[in-house]
Amino acid sequence: MVAPAATNTAAAATEFGPEILLPPTGTDDPEVARIGDLVLRASDAYRRILTANPKLALSAVDLLVLDVIVARHAEQFGIRVAKARLEELAAAEEKQFRAQVKQELGASLDFQGYLWRVFGMHEADWQQALRVRTAQRLYQGYVIRYLAAREDRVLVRFLVHKDEAIAAEVVTKVRAGADFATLALRHSEDPARSDGGLLPAFGRDFDHPVAKAAFELEKGAVSAPFASRTANGERWFVVFCVDRMPGRDLPFAELQAEIDRGLVTQPLTSLEQTAYNERWRRQLPPPAASNSVNR
Repeated sequence: MVAPAATNTAAAATEFGPEILLPPTGTDDPEVARIGDLVLRASDAYRRILTANPKLALSAVDLLVLDVIVARHAEQFGIRVAKARLEELAAAEEKQFRAQVKQELGASLDFQGYLWRVFGMHEADWQQALRVRTAQRLYQGYVIRYLAAREDRVLVRFLVHKDEAIAAEVVTKVRAGADFATLALRHSEDPARSDGGLLPAFGRDFDHPVAKAAFELEKGAVSAPFASRTANGERWFVVFCVDRMPGRDLPFAELQAEIDRGLVTQPLTSLEQTAYNERWRRQLPPPAASNSVNR
């Protein structure tokens, strides 16, 4: 690489030289690219993402933190991912992905070439990354669902509306025998309306406006309308209790088969993941001051 020309003092005071585009030297983390004799490292890629898209960089940090919290809970409760289960899930995902690529490329299928163009990875590296992602998802599902099963939980449907009269009308109809899910689909302003207002089962620490009311209801009961502040201003909520589930203080091995079946029929939702992450992150000490991304 050609060394940059000397910059005069006056220009240096008013300009940024092109060296600002170059990564710092002296790092020895994994290489991700090479241009002539200049090696680009993984840390360089992160710094570039941090400059170009801080939100994306923060998302990556959040995923790392989530992995660490999940790993600590897995160690605490003796949760392990069986190799046979991991291979089964990864092989099924790979088969599905290959079929999608074949449908897209048809007779011109060059799977290795496709992986290189899209992901910049050789096939063996892609397969290894797929298994790591599968293990991450499986550990998250095991830990989050297992910890939830140890706590008293409630399964509810809910409805949100800006008009108190509509909320009150829903309560009257449900108490007269109407189906809450149908009314939520028709009237609710929350995206959960598409599934009849159903939320994943949650514990008492769930950070949601319906949580307190939910634990005051018996199975099959509906709450009176109550107001709560949302991003769109004050809204009226109604909660219907689908089920109450007492916590079970059992080893993971006794619940694993049940959790596996549940993850197949109802995969882990982003709402469950967010609730878990926010709850346990609150218990972490604040990060030390640094030049990295901090919340």
